[in-house]
Amino acid sequence: MAQREWENLNIDCLVEVFKWVGMESLLLSIPLVCKSWYKATLDPKCWQILVFPDIRCSEKLPRPMTMHFVHSYSLSWHHFPNASFAKFVVSRGQRSATSLVLPGICAYQALEYISDECPDLKFLGLSLDLLYHNGPVIANLISKWKNLQVLSIGHCYMLNEMFAQLRLHCKNFVGLIFCYSWIGHEEAFAIASMPKIKYLSFRKVHFHQNNLLMILQSCRELELLDLRDCSGFDYGNEIRKLASHIKTFRCERSSSSEEEDDYHYYAEEEQARLVYRKIM
Repeated sequence: MAQREWENLNIDCLVEVFKWVGMESLLLSIPLVCKSWYKATLDPKCWQILVFPDIRCSEKLPRPMTMHFVHSYSLSWHHFPNASFAKFVVSRGQRSATSLVLPGICAYQALEYISDECPDLKFLGLSLDLLYHNGPVIANLISKWKNLQVLSIGHCYMLNEMFAQLRLHCKNFVGLIFCYSWIGHEEAFAIASMPKIKYLSFRKVHFHQNNLLMILQSCRELELLDLRDCSGFDYGNEIRKLASHIKTFRCERSSSSEEEDDYHYYAEEEQARLVYRKIM
C-alpha cells in the first residue's frame, strides 16, 4: 500500500476537520505541519467557532494552553485578549463567526471590536468573571448580534438587562445554557419572561422548587430541558406533569439537597460546544 501523503489531502476536507480543532491548534500547531495545512487554516470556515482561552484571576498556575498563547504572542496577562490579538483572530473569519466563547478577562476594546466584526453570531458563551467586570458593556453589545440564538452563561449577573436586549433585538433567540449558577426568584422570573424559549440547559445549577415551577409554567414551548446534576428541587408529580410535553427531558443525578456544590462559576467550553452542535 502506498504511503499516505497528508500534505496532499483535499483542502476542503482539511477545512472541515480544522474548524473543530480549536484556536490553539489553528494558531500554534497546524500551520507548522506543511504549506497545504497552513493554507487550509486561512479559510474563513476554520474561524467560525471562536473559543478564546481563559486566563482566570484566581489561578496561581495558569493552564498550559494559555501560557503557550501568552508567551508565543507576547501578550499581557492582565488584558487578554487585547484588541490587537482579538483583531488578528477575528479577522481570519472575515465576519463569518457563528459561535463565540469569551474568557473571564477581556479588554473593553477587544469586546467592541469583536461585537462589530461578528455580526452573524448565533452562539455566545460568557463566564462569571466577564459578566462581573463587563456586565453592562455585554448587555449593550447584545443589540449588535441580531442573529443570536443561544446564550451560555456562568453567572446570572445582569440577567434582566441582557434579556431585555434579547427580546428587543434577537428575534431568533431560542436557547439558554446555565452552568455552575444559583437561580433565585429574580433569576427565575427573568427566565420566565422568555416564554418563547425552546432550549434550556441547567448544569450544576441550584434552585428551589418554586422557582423551577415558575419557569416550567411560563416556558410552555420548551423542546429540550436539561436538569442533570442540579439540586434544590424534588422531581415529583408536579414537575413531571409540567414537563410531560417536552421532547427531550434530562434530570439524572439531580436532587432536593439544599447543599450547594463548590461551583467554579465557569461555563464549560466542551459543554457549550456539545449543546451548540445539538441545537444548531
